[in-house]
Amino acid sequence: MLSGISHDLRTPLTRLKLQLAMLNQKDLSVKMSKDIDEMESMLNSYLQFAKSQVQEDSVAANINKILNEIAIEKNNKNLHLDLSAEIVLVGRKNALKRCFNNIIENGLNYAKNVYVYVAKSTNRLNIFIYDDGPGIPLSQYKNIFKPFFRLDESRNLNHSGVGLGMSIAEDIVRSHGGNIELSEGKYKGLQVKISLPL
Repeated sequence: MLSGISHDLRTPLTRLKLQLAMLNQKDLSVKMSKDIDEMESMLNSYLQFAKSQVQEDSVAANINKILNEIAIEKNNKNLHLDLSAEIVLVGRKNALKRCFNNIIENGLNYAKNVYVYVAKSTNRLNIFIYDDGPGIPLSQYKNIFKPFFRLDESRNLNHSGVGLGMSIAEDIVRSHGGNIELSEGKYKGLQVKISLPL
C-alpha cells in the first residue's frame, strides 16, 4: 500500500514541476520547487522502506566491492574507506548496499568526515561507520531505530526525509542474523557498528 501510494503521488508532483517551470514569478517558483523536491525525497524514503520488506535472493556478496560502489557513487572526498582483505558474505546484496548507504549518507549530512572500517573475526564480519559530527545524546539511542523518528536536537537524522533510514538499516541487518549498535566514535561523533555472521 505504501509503495502504491508513493507511486501514485509521483504523477501529480511531476505535473506541478512542469507548471512551475512555466511560471513567470521566479521567486515563488523556486520556493515551491523546494517543497516539491522535499515531497519527492519523502516518497523515495517510503518506497525504499517498502522495498526493504520485499525478499531478495541471497548471493555471495563482496562487502568491499559494495562499499567501494557506494564511495564511487557518492564521489565525496570526505568519505574514507579502510577495507581489509576481500570479504564475501552470503546475503541480499542490494539490501546490504541500501543499509550501508543509509548510514553513510546520514554521516555525510551531519559531519565533515565519515570513516568506514571493516574487520573480520573467526565467524563475524564487523563494519564500523563513524564520523566527526555532533553525535547523538545517549538517551536517544533507543529511539533512533524507530520508524519515522526524527531527532531535532544537535543532529536530525535524515532531515530531508521522514526518519526511515536507520529503521531500514536495522531491519536489513537483523534479517541477516546480525546486530547494529550505536556508540560515541573516536572522533566524538556517532559510531555505528554492524556485526554480521559469516
